[in-house]
Amino acid sequence: MDFGYGDGVDDVFRFIENADVLAVFFPKFGQSVVIDVREKDGVPPLVRVVPMARSIADRLRTIKRMRPALPRPQDIVAVPWVGYVGALKSSGLWGKVVARVEATGYQDAIDETEKVFNELIRMERRELAQLIMGEQYETLWARPTS
Repeated sequence: MDFGYGDGVDDVFRFIENADVLAVFFPKFGQSVVIDVREKDGVPPLVRVVPMARSIADRLRTIKRMRPALPRPQDIVAVPWVGYVGALKSSGLWGKVVARVEATGYQDAIDETEKVFNELIRMERRELAQLIMGEQYETLWARPTS
């Protein structure tokens, strides 16, 4: 499966393997997961769900605010994910993320990756339930009634 990236999925994986800062964003429910594996003087890596940013510049500013002890990141890999959250694992992408965090040796950050994944699953389910129930969504056209 190409998970929406065609033949470029291996390139995406290479970026993830080398990126210090990664944001996977979910347009379906307006959230992102930010993974920042940089560390300095006991400042552990960051794995956190945050609202989707309007631009990479906005995301870089947000990361600087969340991690004031670290310099502003020089670059960031941003990966849009339009599939289901569960497909992050079956695609291998989440495994690459977890491996990057595990390589830091910070157990709290490693534990956080599982919590964040479960939080993303809950958010996706909530969004799907709202779609089914009609909450926060409006019908564009309705079938005429007889």
